[in-house]
Amino acid sequence: MRPWPWPDEPPLALIVDDQDPNLRLLGRMLSDGGFDVMPASSGEQALLRLAAAVPDVILLDVHMPGMSGFEVLKRVRAVAGWANVPIIFLTATHEREMLRQAFEAGVDDYLTKPFVTEELLARVATHAELGRRRVK
Repeated sequence: MRPWPWPDEPPLALIVDDQDPNLRLLGRMLSDGGFDVMPASSGEQALLRLAAAVPDVILLDVHMPGMSGFEVLKRVRAVAGWANVPIIFLTATHEREMLRQAFEAGVDDYLTKPFVTEELLARVATHAELGRRRVK
């Protein structure tokens, strides 16, 4: 049995990270936790994926070449159909100023690398459920 049995279809998580090993690891962790996973290896690709299917939660790397996590966050929050999707920043930093800026910009939560599986699943599941309630 999966850790979070969802009453209907599994929640969809969009994972955005420019590092392929991170995408694979997060994808496996979330799939094992009962999520459907939609990976994106760049901010640009994430926006294209969002146009095709709106997820229940987004896990978004902060530092990526090209379009940063902050820029993706800004663009997601600017689109009415995406604005309420919970976004969790993925970061290796514990820098308080960056985290303050992230919350002011509209991020819902953050997770630090390396990930603790139980914490990641609990936070993502909570935000996915909250995201479903916001949309309905």
